Amino acid sequence: MATRHERGQAGRAPPGGGPSIRLLAENELAVMMPLIEVLNPGTPPAVLAGRLAEMRGNGYRCAGAFVEHRCVGVAGMWFGTRFWCGRYVDIDNVVVDPSWRGRGIGQALLDWVEGYARREGCEKAVLDAYATNDRAHAFYMRRGYRIIGFHFDKDLKEPGDGGKGRP
Repeated sequence: MATRHERGQAGRAPPGGGPSIRLLAENELAVMMPLIEVLNPGTPPAVLAGRLAEMRGNGYRCAGAFVEHRCVGVAGMWFGTRFWCGRYVDIDNVVVDPSWRGRGIGQALLDWVEGYARREGCEKAVLDAYATNDRAHAFYMRRGYRIIGFHFDKDLKEPGDGGKGRP
């Protein structure tokens, strides 16, 4: 849950014209859905909304970048602890409105999330990018991220189970 300080004033660009970035309150997470739909064009909006509801229950948080009261970018995050790295933030679903790309919004979002994670006691930031997304790889590497392994996945759906992967 966001504190009053973290929620801030949406839409007010700070001096210098950059975006205003803040943690979205739980009751305003729907503002991110148009951007999530850009990132997931083949998934129906109702499915994405259902997934967001489940994600909220599992500790998902999201930062929004605002320019003149308009959400132009988001970066989701999860927190956890692992043996290999200690406390970490898993940065998820970083997306900037296509008409706002190339203006430093993505970099500002990452800076904000990394600072927030440090204040939350994180020692490491991790994230995934599709193997075919060369632009994302270059962007994250310019920001100091390294490729250290592979992310594997396996479909657990059975034919006819409705995509739940469980009875």
